[in-house]
Amino acid sequence: MKRLPHLVTLAALSSAVACGASSSAAAPREAVVVAKVRVGGNPCGVVEAAGAIWVSDAAAAKLVRIDPATNEAGERYDLAPLPCELRAAFGSIWAVTQSNRLVRFDPASRRVVASIPVGNTSYDLAELAGSIWVSNRGGRTVQRIDPSRNRVIRTISIPRIRPAGLAVARGFLWVGDDSGTAIYRVNPSTNRFLRVPVGKVAPAWLASTGDAVWFTSLVSGTVSRLDVRTRKVTATVKAGFDPVNLDVVGGEVWVPNDHEGTVTRVDPATSTSLGTIPVGAGPAVVAPGAGDGWVTNFEEGTVWRIGLR
Repeated sequence: MKRLPHLVTLAALSSAVACGASSSAAAPREAVVVAKVRVGGNPCGVVEAAGAIWVSDAAAAKLVRIDPATNEAGERYDLAPLPCELRAAFGSIWAVTQSNRLVRFDPASRRVVASIPVGNTSYDLAELAGSIWVSNRGGRTVQRIDPSRNRVIRTISIPRIRPAGLAVARGFLWVGDDSGTAIYRVNPSTNRFLRVPVGKVAPAWLASTGDAVWFTSLVSGTVSRLDVRTRKVTATVKAGFDPVNLDVVGGEVWVPNDHEGTVTRVDPATSTSLGTIPVGAGPAVVAPGAGDGWVTNFEEGTVWRIGLR
């Protein structure tokens, strides 16, 4: 999670050829800045829903709507204090906050329809098995929420870890830990967890490509591939300084490097780096939307739209 303490002309950015790839391999697509949208405050989470791009402003406790047709920030809606990660599920936008509330927002009616008490210092959320799942870093728990009742129906305590990012792969929930050397697999049928050692310190943030979970190591500045069938790490790729909330964009794994002002691109098919994209100050979260990738720059109050051409 981040430290929660104008439109411009198009620009092209160069990207490096994949590390270790043969000379006959096709060159990676070019990353092109489509727009830089100023939203102010501290933009954190970003998600596509109901034909728009939505961004959480952690400083102002707002949900900001961006029109992808004009790349302009528009309406702002109240959330609970210190919101960050967003997910679109069950016809709603769900926002975790560090004020112990999970906020459910209806993008059709443009209003908050539920504010659900959850655990201490919520970090991430996912959709699986008809439920919303939330990680609570301060409470060392993962909670399962029933969206039909807007209430927590199960709290899973995972001792000695600080739950961070969540991902869904092979029918399981995978939970990152920003303090230990393992990630955790939760079975939604039993609500039981399995510790999966990964040999990296602070494997905090996760993304799924279906057959694999990709996780960042905050300490080593890397992103690694965990085969979800064998539960073995099969590749590690160098990222940047303090890699955080990664996601899959355009068939690639994109990793924002918080203290470096870059996003690392990884080819999941070959587990090789496709280079880095210079972005704004304090990139927090990346997400796909409207055919492109969106990067929130927490420190400078902007959201960058980046396309692959």
